Amino acid sequence: MNAAVCHLFEEVLLLPSEARTELVEAILERSTPSEDFLKQQLEVVAGRMENVRTGASKLIPAPESHASVLASLKSGR
Repeated sequence: MNAAVCHLFEEVLLLPSEARTELVEAILERSTPSEDFLKQQLEVVAGRMENVRTGASKLIPAPESHASVLASLKSGR
């Protein structure tokens, strides 16, 4: 990370959590992922699909997974 980016990063960390999230979302909306990034993401997806296919992972209905994440956030884990 160059000095300018490092400085901006340190400044961003001083923002409230909600503002940091808004900033990340704004950056992502205006960014085009690199071919390498997309390739890596597709490899992750393929691996996860294989895990489900082989039974190493299971699919969880959205309402159940959302409730689990919310409970985890509320408990601080």
